[in-house]
Amino acid sequence: MKKVAIVGSQWGDEGKGKVVNYFSSDFEWIVRFSGGSNAGHTIYHKGKKYVNHLLPSIVPDSDSKGFLGAGMVIDLEQLIKELNVLENDFPGISSKFYIDLEAFIVLPWHKEEDELIESMRREPIGTTKRGIGPAYTDKVSREGIKLYHIFDDEVLKSRLEDIYYLKNNIYSGRIKNNAKDTYEYLLKQREDLKKLKVNYASAVEMGNVFRSTSVLFEGAQGVLLDLDFGTYPFVTSGACMAHGVSSVGFSTFELDEVYGVLKAYTTRVGEGPFPTELFGEEADKMRKLGNEFGATTGRPRRVGWLDLPAMRYAKIRSGLTSIVITKADVLNGYDKIKVCTSYEVDGEVKDIPSSSADFFKAKPIYEELDGWQNTNEVNFLKYMTYIEENTGIKIDYISYGPKTEEMCSKNSLILDM
Repeated sequence: MKKVAIVGSQWGDEGKGKVVNYFSSDFEWIVRFSGGSNAGHTIYHKGKKYVNHLLPSIVPDSDSKGFLGAGMVIDLEQLIKELNVLENDFPGISSKFYIDLEAFIVLPWHKEEDELIESMRREPIGTTKRGIGPAYTDKVSREGIKLYHIFDDEVLKSRLEDIYYLKNNIYSGRIKNNAKDTYEYLLKQREDLKKLKVNYASAVEMGNVFRSTSVLFEGAQGVLLDLDFGTYPFVTSGACMAHGVSSVGFSTFELDEVYGVLKAYTTRVGEGPFPTELFGEEADKMRKLGNEFGATTGRPRRVGWLDLPAMRYAKIRSGLTSIVITKADVLNGYDKIKVCTSYEVDGEVKDIPSSSADFFKAKPIYEELDGWQNTNEVNFLKYMTYIEENTGIKIDYISYGPKTEEMCSKNSLILDM
């Protein structure tokens, strides 16, 4: 039974949701192992658009089931909204989803903290202000609420009172959601989940299940936003790479494939270094063609040319076995396509600098390739081959539009010779 991980190879927003949706009908389980509602995965099914921030990207009318792992931080209110949207079109679908009882919960005061901390910084990080960072902070500082806590009223009440006492002192009384409000909020979410008939499970239990069936692990964000290996401090707070599957009782050594999803160009949301970033009319053109506005925030994404040193870094850090190229069609019509092959940082360097300070200084060194009008032309195939030769990793699939069916294996690409 095949085990495959799909992870982002850039700064997120690569189109992982669509790729997962394309493959998901071949797998019994689709598993989210990290992140929270700061990740927006867009899928199209039977002509309708669905944007999920928490739910795994299962095909709604398939036999696949979804699992939300312990490495996630879950905003229950957002989760219930997503389930209700799907329930309207597919009654009873909520029973296909399972949540790890060890997962941490994003609470209303985490969102308040996110706003407060971002407003107090001398230089903003550019968070989505969904409370993700503070929720992970509480996890590490042992001040978090796990899902299993909401099923024990006395324990929940006591923990919330202890945590609020601490936060109220740290933030000098500026946290408006107190322990009582938060307790009542969680009881309501618990009842709403009960009505939806969502399932609960443990990582130990599910790890054994996953070993006996086919599983597709769905990553969030991308390697360059990973807490440990991204452009720190301009990163997210969770694991964005395949090693995150350990949070669901699984091992990377048990994976058969790790697909890295890569846009044919590059985008980034929020602050941080971005050597190939475009500005002005060039940026507006690419942003409009790619509809580059955040699924989570609606913010215009920063856009730029493809960065091959970043891709080589992603390959090594994530243990990628192959690439899925997305949004190939966005570059249709360009006369020339630029590709960053190295940087200028006190001389030419082929790899990403270790420090963000040096990465900010990096100037892209480009090679220019001939463009194409459609993705069935020879010049497009040359672009794909160029990426493979300069990253040392094969491209297996190409996505050339937003619909699930607008995707094919590279080998089946029909060229207009």
